[in-house]
This record gives sequence, C-alpha cells and structure tokens, in this order.
Amino acid sequence: MVMWVRAMDLYARVFRTVEPKKKKLAAAQVELDAVMATLKEKQDSLAAVEEKIAELQAAYDHSIAEKETLTKNIAQTAARLKRASKLTTALGDEQGRWTENVAAFELEIGNVVGNVFVAAACVAYFGAFTSLYRHELISSWIEQCKELEVPVSDDFSLINVLADPYEIRQWNADGLPRDSVSIENAILVTRGRRWPLMIDPQDQANRWIRAKEAKNGLKVIKLTDQNFLRTLENCIRIGMPVLLEEVGETLDPALEPILLKQTFIQGGRLLIRLGDSDIDYDKNFKFYMTTKLANPHYLPEVCIKVTIINFTVTKSGLEDQLLSDVVRLERPDLEDQRNQLIVRINSDKNQLKAIEDRILKLLFNSEGNILDDEVLITHLMSPRSLQE
Repeated sequence: MVMWVRAMDLYARVFRTVEPKKKKLAAAQVELDAVMATLKEKQDSLAAVEEKIAELQAAYDHSIAEKETLTKNIAQTAARLKRASKLTTALGDEQGRWTENVAAFELEIGNVVGNVFVAAACVAYFGAFTSLYRHELISSWIEQCKELEVPVSDDFSLINVLADPYEIRQWNADGLPRDSVSIENAILVTRGRRWPLMIDPQDQANRWIRAKEAKNGLKVIKLTDQNFLRTLENCIRIGMPVLLEEVGETLDPALEPILLKQTFIQGGRLLIRLGDSDIDYDKNFKFYMTTKLANPHYLPEVCIKVTIINFTVTKSGLEDQLLSDVVRLERPDLEDQRNQLIVRINSDKNQLKAIEDRILKLLFNSEGNILDDEVLITHLMSPRSLQE
C-alpha cells in the first residue's frame, strides 16, 4: 500500500507539472502550423516573383544582345558602304579599259585556234621563202582555214602573235634591221624548236646574233676549225651559245645529235652522246648556224633537222631598212621619242600586269565578304602598295 500511495503521489505531482506543458505544446503546435502555412504561401509567392524576375532578366539580356548586334551591324554596314564607295571610285576609271580589253580578248579567244595554227605553220615552213611568197602562203592558209570554218583573224600578223614591241626594240638595238621580214626572221630564230640555219649573204643575221648573245659568252666556230667539236662540247656542258659560221650545203654528220636534240637522262643527269662519249647537256645551250651562200640547195634530210631562215635582203626589205635609217638619221628626235615610248609602254604594261596579278591574288585569298577586308580595299586604293 505504501508503495502504491507513494506512486500515486509521484504521478499526481508529475501530472500537475506536465499537463500544462502539453497544453502549451499543443497550442504552440497549432500556432506553428498556421505560421508554416503562411510561410509556405509566402515562399510560393516569392518563387513566382523570382521566376518572373528571371524571365524579365532574360528578356532584358536578349534585348541588350540584340541591341549590341544591331549596333555592330550598323557599324559594319557603314564601313562596308564607305569601302564600297572607295572601291567604286578607285576602280571606276578601269571600267572603260576593262570593257575594251574584254571585247578584244573575246575576239582574240574566238580566233586563237586559227591564229595559233597559222603562226605554227609560219614557224615551221615559211622561213626559207621571200617576203612576197610568205604573204601568199599566209593568205592561202587563212583562206583554207575559213573554208574549213576554223576561226582566224583577217589581219593576221606573225609579229603581233609571237612578239611584243619591247622585245623587238631590244632586237633592233642589237643590230637587227627594222623591216618586217627581219623581225619575222628573228621570231623564227627565237621561237622555233629546231636550231636555226640562217641564209645570210649580207651578214645581217651574223652581226645580230653576235650582238644579241655577246653578254652570254657567245662562241664563234667554223666547220674548218680543228677543235670545233671540242668547243661545242664545252659550250653544251656549261650552257653557252654557239654560232657556226660559213655552213655549206651539207652538214657534218657529227652535228646530227645536236641538231636532233638527242638527249637522254641517265642517273638523274641530262646527257647527249657526241661521238663516243656522253656529255652533260645544259638546257641554256643555244646553237646558231649561218651560211653566206645566196641561194643554197639543202636536201630534205637537212631541212627536217634545222629551221632554215632566209635573211637575204630583198628590194622591199632594203627599202624598209633604208626608210628606218633615214628616219633615224634625219629625225633622231622622233627615233628617240619612239624608243622612249616603247620603253615607257613596256614599263607600264609590266606595272599593270603586276597590279592585276596582285589584285587577283588578294581576291583569291580573301575570305567572306570582300567589303570586310580592309587590307584588300587599302591595296586596291593604292597601286604603289600593290607593286610593293
């Protein structure tokens, strides 16, 4: 009984202490739940507001980025307009010349097949003939081209197709007569694939070759020289030009490998067999032959090995030469002016070609819009920088 009483007394004291606390706890819990519900509501509202703020921030950033893009586009467009204006102004003067060049090139391209064909025929066949017969040959070839519907220029000129004024002036300075036949002969000498044999009773071709190749160390030999083959071998090895004078109607059989250019490659070396020995062949080697016979008769086996070129002075050729000499002596000022104009024109053509090549290179290497390439526009505006 004592133990029960004591237990009941303990329970009573504990109950009187704990019960008020339980009630306070329940009341606090109810209040906490209400506060938590309010907090949840406020947090949801805050999340919605933050989401709205994020959307507004994204819209703002997008607007700023779009504004920057538009600003850059405006600046880029303004720069392009400025460069386009510069480019139009710089190249406006070239439009007329380019239009004329395009028209001339189209005409030349249309006739290039026939012109090249007739020029090749001239180089191959008409070197041995006189001026009158050469004109007749060209006229007949042009007529046959037209009959076969091969496009060819009516005013075909071998000089216009295979030479330029500056080169012709250099030939004249080296002693080549100024008449058209001599200029055609010089073209045959320099453009033919076979070594030239020049019919030269007046020594005009001889003097011209001597002056033309003097700076290259020209060696002059004759078939009667005891060591002419040795001289030939040395010149072939080191690539020096050789002039063989006073050729007759027959050629030494020892020259046949040289005339036929019977070269071969052995061990990575370009060789040619002369006699019993193989010697190195330098591609800079040149071989010229002249004869003083006025009307030589060469057999077909000789004609197919060389390019026979008739440098004999005719009446019309002599008239042209005398006219040129008279002009040079009577009006040296006009002759000097002519030479200066040829030099200036050639210099301008070289400068123009360099500029065009530079422009084409810059255009080829340019990427994207050409108006965005400030360097290219600057070069196009400054021809001097193009040359550099």
